[in-house]
Amino acid sequence: MPQLGTHRLPPAPQPPARPTRGPGAMPPLPQTPLSGAPKVGAPAPAPLAAPALLAPPPIVRCFFVPPPNLPALPPAPPPKPTWMAVRNPSAHNVQQQYVDQRLEELEAERRPGMNQSLKVLNGLLTSQPRYAGKKIPRKELERIYEALERNLQSAELTINFDAASFFGDENDSETYTQMYQQAVKNGRMELRSTQLNNAQDRARVDDQVTFPANWQGVQTPQRRGLSPGRQGADRIMRQMDTGGLVPSASTQFAYNASNKYFNPDTKQLFTALNFGRRPHGSLAYWGYSYFALKSELKPRCFYYPGDTFEQKDKPHCANALQVPYDNLGAILGKSDATSTGRYHRYLNSEIVKACVEGQILRDAGIATGSIEAHFFGELRFSEHVDYMVISPTQIMNRLAWPRLVENARKFAAKHGFKLYQMD
Repeated sequence: MPQLGTHRLPPAPQPPARPTRGPGAMPPLPQTPLSGAPKVGAPAPAPLAAPALLAPPPIVRCFFVPPPNLPALPPAPPPKPTWMAVRNPSAHNVQQQYVDQRLEELEAERRPGMNQSLKVLNGLLTSQPRYAGKKIPRKELERIYEALERNLQSAELTINFDAASFFGDENDSETYTQMYQQAVKNGRMELRSTQLNNAQDRARVDDQVTFPANWQGVQTPQRRGLSPGRQGADRIMRQMDTGGLVPSASTQFAYNASNKYFNPDTKQLFTALNFGRRPHGSLAYWGYSYFALKSELKPRCFYYPGDTFEQKDKPHCANALQVPYDNLGAILGKSDATSTGRYHRYLNSEIVKACVEGQILRDAGIATGSIEAHFFGELRFSEHVDYMVISPTQIMNRLAWPRLVENARKFAAKHGFKLYQMD
């Protein structure tokens, strides 16, 4: 049997024989194997009776693996067409460009808007007994202004609605839509007047308060290339401006947009800022139930003093009315400049009561006591609503209230937000 560990090696060369007797003779080998000194506290290992046998390791043969035979890659898709290359850009792109451009333009008005509002605030405060006959230091005025602006920014963005009409039947809506979208029939807008809104006046005012006067008649030179940059005001207005309404040739008592490129999906959604923490939302004039929207929408809104519909007989445009979220305190100056008589005094005094004195305001019966907000984008109930409040106030048929509550409960469960009832 081969010796342990030598079963795969060639025979070792044998040393020359040495004599066993005489000079140079080797001493005789011991007759018993050496086992060494045992470890302290451990028994000495027993000698092996026979050498152990080890199985030879498996032979691993390496070989080259060719790459798989894959089909050729498809050709790279052509670059997406720029807005200039398409006739009708998506409503989302138009709204995004509009918001970005207006925010950039309004940034230049930040300091003048704040200074004007400080003057208005000073006048409001000095008319109160606490400050009567006193000069308010600039630093104190700025401190009050900053606190007022923070309270405005923290106010909830709400949409008031009538529960009887919204939940008279089970509501399967996924998005909240404005009147221009609701008026689209068979691919064409057929806008009608309502008891509260004259269609022609409403469309004219919406265009008036959305676009600044300096956008009118602008012709932006066409830019070419893969990154032409932001689109000009004329391209934005081409999709957003109704161009005025004209009577429909196919539907009686209805109106079409005279601008054939008008896209109803680009128009604003109307919300309002509940700065007075009113119990039934921002403006109970439109209904005592309301949606409270998530705060993430507020920076993408533009804010207006009072009801923009009141501007229908006035020359004011977006530059005189719009205030961005991060300069919301400037709404005091806008209200003072664009309203007349008691209306601007009423709104500004309401703002001071709520945001300086900490009062909770009563429900607003008139729109001039509100801060209107325009949101440009899609509003999905499941993504953008924080919670919903329904109220039986002014529900004519009280027997229908349990059915309205049940439909509202199903709607809230479907879209994943909480439902509350306000007495």
